[in-house]
Amino acid sequence: MENKNIWIIPAVIVGYILYKKYVLSKAVSVFFKNLDFSNVSFLNPELGLIVQINNPTDVTAEVQQIKGILKVDGIEVGSVFGITPTILRVGSSDLRIPVTLSYDGVGRLISTFNTKGFLLEFKGTIMVDYITLPLEFSYSV
Repeated sequence: MENKNIWIIPAVIVGYILYKKYVLSKAVSVFFKNLDFSNVSFLNPELGLIVQINNPTDVTAEVQQIKGILKVDGIEVGSVFGITPTILRVGSSDLRIPVTLSYDGVGRLISTFNTKGFLLEFKGTIMVDYITLPLEFSYSV
């Protein structure tokens, strides 16, 4: 009789983990924090978007992938095709998203920074614990 009910404990554990991942997918939030120009060059035009990811659950999570497009004043200047997998701690974590800039995008960024303010927009997806979520934010400078 005891062996018939042994599946209950693993089922409850798996159910709990799945529930926590579902809660994470509904509660995670991302905010723009900063721009990192340390890797921008004409040979390797890469801009770093520093974002803060808030994980309000009590479980850690892993970001497996980010894909998206970066626009300045509505014009595409770069794209993201993936990142190194990163662990999101409970609470908030900073994440650097490497954006590969087009050569036109580098020129647009330079001219925009020298003349006026601009609207920075990112639209894409983020995969957290194998759950794909929309990732969209904008920032007016």
